This record gives sequence, C-alpha cells and structure tokens, in this order.
Amino acid sequence: MKKRIALFLAALMLCTVFGGLAEEQLPAPLYATVGDAMEACPEDRVIAGAIPDEYIAVVTEKDGKYYRNVAYWDEKMTELSEALDQLDYEAEDFFEKHDAAMQAVDDYQKTLPIAYSEEFTAIPLSDEEIGSMRGKTLSQLTEEGFEIGSSFTESDENEEMIIVYWLRYGVFDYSCIMDADFDQLEAARDNGTEGDLVVRDASLLGITEWAFDKRFHTDGTVDQPEDPFAEFSEILTEIMNFLETAQTGEEIDFAAFADTLKANHPDYADMIDLYLELYKTYGAEGFASMMNAAE
Repeated sequence: MKKRIALFLAALMLCTVFGGLAEEQLPAPLYATVGDAMEACPEDRVIAGAIPDEYIAVVTEKDGKYYRNVAYWDEKMTELSEALDQLDYEAEDFFEKHDAAMQAVDDYQKTLPIAYSEEFTAIPLSDEEIGSMRGKTLSQLTEEGFEIGSSFTESDENEEMIIVYWLRYGVFDYSCIMDADFDQLEAARDNGTEGDLVVRDASLLGITEWAFDKRFHTDGTVDQPEDPFAEFSEILTEIMNFLETAQTGEEIDFAAFADTLKANHPDYADMIDLYLELYKTYGAEGFASMMNAAE
C-alpha cells in the first residue's frame, strides 16, 4: 500500500513539474495588453480578430518578423459580448444601444492582457516562385494550392484602374494585378469564366489577413475549417436512406427512427420533429419528393 502511495505521489509530482514546464514554454508577450498590440500594428493593414468565448489575437510585425499576440477572453468579456448579441433589433433605440454595446466590447477587449506572443517561422514564396505566378490563370493557381481571397479595383501610379486579387498560399497573402479591365472582369463573372483571368503581375502582400486565427499555424501549415453544414448533411443523408427503404414497402417505424436521430443530433431535434410531422402528413413517397425538390 505504501509503495502504491509513493508511486502515486511521484507521478503527481512529475505531472506538476511537466505541467509547469509546459506553461513556461509559452513565449513571452511582446505587449502588455491588446490595446498596446493594436497600436503596434502597421497603419495600412491591421490584422486582429476574436474567437468568441476563447481568445482575441493581434498580429504585429517587428524587425521583419510577424508575431501573433494572444489574449484570452474572461467572464466580463463574455458577458459584454452576450449583451451585444441579445439586443432587440426591432427596438426603436436598437442602433443607439448597439453602438454603445459595441463600444463597451471594443474598449474592454483592449484591456485584456497578452498571454503570449508567438513568432511566425513560415517563409513566404521566393521572388522566383512569385514570378512564376505571372501569366497563369486563377484556375491554374487554385489548382496549385492558392486560395482566392479579396478582389477589388484600385488606381495604379498612372491613375488608371486595375483589377487586384489577393491570393493566399499557406499563411501569406499575395497581391495579383490581373490582365483585364473592369468590363472584362464583369463579363467573366457573368459568364462563369472568372477562373480564366490571367495574372499580369504578383507581389508578396504579407501575412494573411486571417493570421489571428490559430488554425493558421506559425510554421505555415493550415488546418482546414470545419464544414458548418456537415452534421446537417449527415442528417439529411440518414433521412433519405430511411425513405428509400420505406418506399420499398418495408415496414419501418419513422417515430423510433426520429428518436434515435434526435439522440445522435440533439441540436437538430426541432428540425427532426418537423420532418416527422411532414412524414406523417405526406407519407414516405410524398416526403421524399419534397426532400428531393429541396435539394
């Protein structure tokens, strides 16, 4: 018994030590607060954002290096954010209250302490690689792994309008001037041939405008965002499979099926109950026709 207690205490001490080491391994913050980090952002490109109820991050540049400065939400920040979300948009004074609530959120989040500042170690494309983007179409670049972000028009040094696309590769954005005028751009969008637009010139813009999000890792790797409709699509697939079986004439209890479906997908219980009522009203064939039409 004493030996077991000793082993337990030893394991507990190791966990405490390694836990402390893990905490110590977090890089030191470069700024005291979110507000300080915001002030250090380049004037022409502020990159910051919040992941609700988790953290807010601000990306800064120092000595040619980029840093993500992370601060964690606290209880008050969550309360202020919830108060903003719960405003009655139909109220006469909605806009006045909204502006005041938004200002409260902005003011308070600037006081949140920076927990740590992590350096982006990823390396952007070389000048040669950026040069190879010229002459390629948007479709060719997306096939190579680029993602299309923003697109807009602006004036060049000769006060002539140019079409600009921001393309992301890894954690860096690249500014591409397209070999097209505004009429050609509009025609391409109308015809669905936007991917055929050709890059006339390309240059490094800098760290991506989404770099505040931790799914963009500092080493340049990127986690793909979760599909917000994945669970919904899964439910529809299960229902359609059920209806196909029901239409063969096999006796199936849709109510029991719906109960199982709700147990597996509790967040969609109301929607599943609605489907149950439609099934009761129109039967398997009628309900299947409605589902196919909706798709």
